[in-house]
Amino acid sequence: MTLTITSTSLPFLAKPSTGWDLFSKPPEKPTSYPLVSEANDDAPTVGPRRAIANRGTEIFVARGNEVRVADLQDLKARQPAQQSVEGYREYKRLDLPELDFDICQLEISKDGVFLAIVGENELMVCVLPAEGLSKMENPKLRVPAFHKVGENVYNKATFPIVRALWHPLGVDDASLVVLSKDGMIRSYDFKVGRDITFNIADQEIDLYLLSGRARYTNGFSADESEMEPASCCFGEGTEGWRQFTLYILMRGGDIYALTPLVPSRWMASREYLQKLSLSITADLESIDQDASLQEKLILRQQTKWINDILTQETNLENSFGASQSTPWKKNQTYLTRPGLDARSKEDIQPHLQGPFLFQPPPVEFPGDYYACDIFHMEAGSLGIIGVLYSNGKVDICLEFELLRAKWVDKKKRHQEQLSDLPVIAAFESIDLGLNAGRDNATTNWPVFVPDPRSEQVWFINHSSGVVSFSMKGWLSKLSSVLDRDEDPDFMTFTLEKSPQSTVSVVLNNRGKSLHPNPVAGSVVIYEAYLGYIFVAATLKGVAAAEFDEVLAAGSRSSEAIAKAEQLRMSTSTSQRNNALSSSTQRKMNILLPPYNPSAQFRQRSQLAQLLQQALEHNPRLVRSPVMFSTESNEFLRKARDTLKLEYDGIMEAAQEMYDRAALQRIEYRKQIETIHRADEQLAKIQSKDVRERLERYLKRQEELQSRADEVLKLLIVKSETGLSDAEKKWFKEVGKIEERVGGEGRVALAARKEMVARMIEELKPLVEGGKGSGLVGRKDDVPESIREEKLRILRELLDREDVLVKSTRKKLESLTTEVEQVQI
Repeated sequence: MTLTITSTSLPFLAKPSTGWDLFSKPPEKPTSYPLVSEANDDAPTVGPRRAIANRGTEIFVARGNEVRVADLQDLKARQPAQQSVEGYREYKRLDLPELDFDICQLEISKDGVFLAIVGENELMVCVLPAEGLSKMENPKLRVPAFHKVGENVYNKATFPIVRALWHPLGVDDASLVVLSKDGMIRSYDFKVGRDITFNIADQEIDLYLLSGRARYTNGFSADESEMEPASCCFGEGTEGWRQFTLYILMRGGDIYALTPLVPSRWMASREYLQKLSLSITADLESIDQDASLQEKLILRQQTKWINDILTQETNLENSFGASQSTPWKKNQTYLTRPGLDARSKEDIQPHLQGPFLFQPPPVEFPGDYYACDIFHMEAGSLGIIGVLYSNGKVDICLEFELLRAKWVDKKKRHQEQLSDLPVIAAFESIDLGLNAGRDNATTNWPVFVPDPRSEQVWFINHSSGVVSFSMKGWLSKLSSVLDRDEDPDFMTFTLEKSPQSTVSVVLNNRGKSLHPNPVAGSVVIYEAYLGYIFVAATLKGVAAAEFDEVLAAGSRSSEAIAKAEQLRMSTSTSQRNNALSSSTQRKMNILLPPYNPSAQFRQRSQLAQLLQQALEHNPRLVRSPVMFSTESNEFLRKARDTLKLEYDGIMEAAQEMYDRAALQRIEYRKQIETIHRADEQLAKIQSKDVRERLERYLKRQEELQSRADEVLKLLIVKSETGLSDAEKKWFKEVGKIEERVGGEGRVALAARKEMVARMIEELKPLVEGGKGSGLVGRKDDVPESIREEKLRILRELLDREDVLVKSTRKKLESLTTEVEQVQI
């Protein structure tokens, strides 16, 4: 089954539009990033490129040292008006002033809160703005928080960063696992507001030491190529320890695993933990008495680990039930990583399991190539591991046995024996036909891109385009066998007879231009309004495609990708029947284009041309009676193949036409049923006295309106506006001042004023008498010194009272001004 591309251009991302500028416009501060270099620049630095990510319909694009964002729904809705000034809206940029390096990868956490910005050697994490803010007019979006991660570890002087992944079990998706080229894995558990969590890693795991090799301070040892990481991924599924397992791919093609790799703060579903506990208990009950000490130690460690987790989980449940949380101390809402060594404060690190043994081994392709990326998925109890190489080779391997949790024995760093190595089986090797082995085997770094609709379909970005492959053909049969619990021999027979994975070319930039146009990243989005679309960031801009809502039928092999157009209609009878049985499940969609009859009905048969060519080259072969010879057998084989291709093509086109007609009948029946339901509803409505009910409702509405008006009038007339705090304070202060000015007692200003006036009246005769008589120094007269002293006291008293009156007046004026401002 191959992807059907209905359109290779999306108008809202085509030139000229805001969507086109989102990918092609140079940054404000240009850097040496390959995507913004000129077309005649040298080849980009070898390394993984994931310069595009999405959060729902919001798309984030890295361009140099800028992170741009736009909502594809908004771009599509505004597409008819993008040429007008009023309708034009610039894409948004995240406001990250400290971002001073070229971006290679973008990784958004599962809940869409955090964005990891990965450079070649540097790493930064920011908290994304809320969804919907990208539609605002401001050209820059402020981020709530952003931090550089491990500045002393990840900088231009250190080893490159290979992969940065958000741990699937991290609390609030705030746990980032970083793999660097020197074989170091560091785990960061971020807490916004605590900068130390962004600078110091929670865990540091040295793959070199765990593998039993010595690390030198001045570089790697002689076997560094064996332990140079290429990529990593977390396990998928609910079987065993897969959610705790990190699969690590080395450039030489070896696969290792770490389990359990757990953040310091994490949470898993109770059902999964109970299932894991039951599995460990079953292993304990079935252990042999003759089991090795190592086997018993592993089970004892697993039991202690899971018991610690279940105890924490029970305490969490009890604390929530008792409602013991307070505003100062909240209940703990996460699990912590258990420590197995009670005597040591350090956590025991997980054991490095591997390298995996391939039984049987995958097919080897000629030439020099290296491993680039890895994915893991679960099909029932079976694990599927995909490994991607630089020459376009994809190895699909089956993981029959579940990995078990193991921890490092400090006495023996690496003691894995050959019999203890994990085993996986190579199922098939797909050749994507990239021709990377001859042209760019040393510069190509393809990566996997998941499909949002199905885990069985994967896209692959490479230096000259994008391809996809689907495993639905054989995984569907494998699932049916696993559901029936058949014996291994029958499973092997089924896998041998099942069809291989199918390959589709989504984007091909090779041969269109003399200059390279590498793909720096791509995303696949499936949404009701946007449809099923593919968007890729390239050196020259953007490439996009729109797929049919379902996967079309087909069975071409991966080796025939170079002849895709010629063998487009080829299929086997059994596979065609399977496709026809599944094609009736196609759903109607407003995004589907109108049906057009296949061109296969209008094409002339190639058999006449084949006969004409044979007649020209060998007339005797055609005109003479049939003789069984090599030439005649070859001619009949060609004729048979030609007729088979044409017959299969016509049958597939006829089946498609039949399916569309069947869908039309189904849709017509649905429309008739909808009309009948609407007619019944209308009859029910008409059977009731709608007019009378409407008049009653209107009358009741008028009554309620009049009552509301009366209540409003009462509120307006009788309600009193309450005093504000400032007004109450003002009135209180005014009362105090009034009491001091006009109150009773000696403290009041009025009483004191009367007392002063009375003293003045008493002193006036003395002053006037002294001046009129001219008798100075008489014994019965008041001495001059006493009189002057009393006058001085009187003047001071008057000055003091004057100052007090003025200050009181100023306070009154300021309080009046404050009240006026409050009332305004």
